[in-house]
Formats: sequence, structure tokens, C-alpha cells
Amino acid sequence: MVLPPQPRSVAVARWLLTEWCAPWVGRGELDVELVERAELLVSEVVTNGVVHGSGLVRMGARIRPGFLHVEVADEGGGMPLVGAQRSDAEHGRGMAMVEMLSSRWGTDLGVGPLGKTVWFELRPEG
Repeated sequence: MVLPPQPRSVAVARWLLTEWCAPWVGRGELDVELVERAELLVSEVVTNGVVHGSGLVRMGARIRPGFLHVEVADEGGGMPLVGAQRSDAEHGRGMAMVEMLSSRWGTDLGVGPLGKTVWFELRPEG
């Protein structure tokens, strides 16, 4: 799905992810809590694409029983950072949340000098 680089795209991305996962949840092949965690992480990654990226934001997902892989791409050159934040900082904790709540995550560079895809995976805890 292609989203405009606007704040409202964050809510649209959450809604889309929920809709994409609904059939899997309905069949009992994907846990509701896993989808809720994915919605939170999608909010963080899409927000980064809108605020720090450049151009359109692209989001996609691969879903299998008990597994969810989400990718968010933009044309910006900045890379996401997980770093120590001051306790009174109002921003900058999103990627730390992605690292803490996902099973795996990473960043793939785009073709050419700009662009990247930030992805994360969620699996049942255990």
C-alpha cells in the first residue's frame, strides 16, 4: 500500500494492517495480541517514514499462521537509530520499542543513494 507522507497515514496504516490480519485472526491462525503489538509498531515505523523520511511511504505485510512480517519503505536517506534517550525526552523511543517488542527487525537500503525499508517480524512468544 502506498501512503502519502502525512500524519493521517499512521492511522490508515494501522487500519490496513488490522484489515489484512482479520481473516487470519478469524480462523485462529494469528493471535489478536500479536496483531495489537504489530499495530503499535506500525505506528512507530510509519511515523518515522512520514516525519524523517522523504516521498511516499510504502507498507506491506506477509502473513502466515503465527507469523507476521511488516515492511515500511520511504525515499529518505536517514537510518533509524536505537539509542539512549534522556528520561525527559518527548520523542525518540520508537525504534527502541520496535527492538523490544518485535521478534526481529532490521533495515534494508534502497537502490541508489536514498531510500530504505524498515521491517519487523512478530512470532508468538515462547
